[in-house]
Amino acid sequence: MKPYTWTLLRIFAAASYVLNCHVAATKHTFKTTEDTRHLIGPIGAPFGFLTGGVYNLTIFDFELTVGKASKKKNRTIDGKDALKYVEAGFYLKRFDSESDFSKFYETVMEKPSFCAFEPHRDKNYVHPSHAHTEDDDVLLEDDQFQVVFDENEEDNLQSEDIGNNGIYISMNNPEKTWKPNTPTITHSFTTPTDEGLYFLLFQLCPRGNDGNVIELKIRSSFELDLHFKNYDLYGNPSYLTAGEMKLPIMYTYFSISYALCFILWALNIRNIRLGREPIWSQRDGGKPSVHAIHHLMTVLLGLKALTVFFEAARYHYIKTNGHAEFLSAVYFTMSFIKGTFMFTVILLIGSGWSLVKPFLNAKEKRIIWAVLVLQIIDNIAVVVLSQETEGERLYEDWSALLHFVDILCCCAVLIPIVWQINSFETTIEAETERTEQSNQQSISNAISDVESEAPATAEAARTLQKLKQFRSFYLLVLVYIYFTRIAVYLFATCLGYRQTWLRYFVTELGTLVFYAVVGFLFRPVSDNPYLKVGRDAGADVEI
Repeated sequence: MKPYTWTLLRIFAAASYVLNCHVAATKHTFKTTEDTRHLIGPIGAPFGFLTGGVYNLTIFDFELTVGKASKKKNRTIDGKDALKYVEAGFYLKRFDSESDFSKFYETVMEKPSFCAFEPHRDKNYVHPSHAHTEDDDVLLEDDQFQVVFDENEEDNLQSEDIGNNGIYISMNNPEKTWKPNTPTITHSFTTPTDEGLYFLLFQLCPRGNDGNVIELKIRSSFELDLHFKNYDLYGNPSYLTAGEMKLPIMYTYFSISYALCFILWALNIRNIRLGREPIWSQRDGGKPSVHAIHHLMTVLLGLKALTVFFEAARYHYIKTNGHAEFLSAVYFTMSFIKGTFMFTVILLIGSGWSLVKPFLNAKEKRIIWAVLVLQIIDNIAVVVLSQETEGERLYEDWSALLHFVDILCCCAVLIPIVWQINSFETTIEAETERTEQSNQQSISNAISDVESEAPATAEAARTLQKLKQFRSFYLLVLVYIYFTRIAVYLFATCLGYRQTWLRYFVTELGTLVFYAVVGFLFRPVSDNPYLKVGRDAGADVEI
């Protein structure tokens, strides 16, 4: 085996180890140190609260640092002086959709003097108890959920209109809210008017006209423990947001759909190999031919069915328990294998391997190895993102890497298809020129010329058929990439908090249609011989 093959296998094994050993399901903590951002949000994923839903936030080790950060304590200015210039607080605010939050976020970033918790300024809501002393403390079923405010606050805004005023906890009282204290706030959504999609924010708001908060160089450090949950129609607790409570049953239906496709495809191939009547009969009555790529497509369908099944099980356990470490490890491992295998199958189909030619040229092999490495990086980024909470700096960096690598993979799979289409077009042009030259010969040799041209004409017709087939495949892959990477994202930004599950539904439905159409285009057929392609053919064809 070649050295680079061993290297790739070692990387694959290391990635599998990472997937199995470092995957947690739903993370309920957020931590940042010496953070210079005056607005941090959203902290954690947006959560859609229903009537009866519970919001709980506990803050650990909160402190502010003024001026340039330094490892030497004697060079650090007392962070309490920052409260002379800013007000600090955590704010849970309702938005109609993610796009509305994006507009709000841009407004605050462009105008730092704008304060998200303006209705609550100078309000010091704190929890007087010292509960939640352990980071992983969980809420029990018999916990009493209530909002406790500072004794000096009689007319609080949090108990009146949560939907419009939001839920705010002030960090302007260092003696009660800064470390070693652990302030906490808990609220139960008791009225339907308070339902909606909520985003958790942290902001430093300047006091009066004391200048730009960015220029003050105030750094924030804290750790959060987040507990959000709803109740379903049967009164059972659900740790999924309102728009994701349907995901377990949705993924179950899709896993059954992929399993049926797998069974039908496998039975069709088995019948052909045993000489029986295929499930999809041929119009010309010929016997279909099964190639190696058809067996790889069978494996891919099986992997996809298993991946969606484990995703359904994972969401079910997260819904009921709030976490699913083991199932998350299994799901991410299966997703890793399935994603790598899917791109490999698309590359092999696009290059014409086993359908048009029994080999791959050097350039096609390099493309496949490059995509495999990119897929490993892509899936490692997915695992890292599962460990981080939205809003953390590491989350943003790995999210950008994930999208960049995914786009590279999508572009790479199109290259062999373009090469194959160019190869077919070159072959057809050569056949056309040869036919025109033969038509100029003398009439006395017409009969013998027609007889000698008959095989070439039949081969040209088959090449033309393959050209149309691969052009359709190119357009299909292009539409699939655009739909799942761009259209679905734009669609999701406009969804309400109860309909966010439609984003996943549309993505899986598009993927199922893509699998079905590709299977129909490249199903075993009788008129599917190898074309006579030399090993150097197409090696010099460029995009």
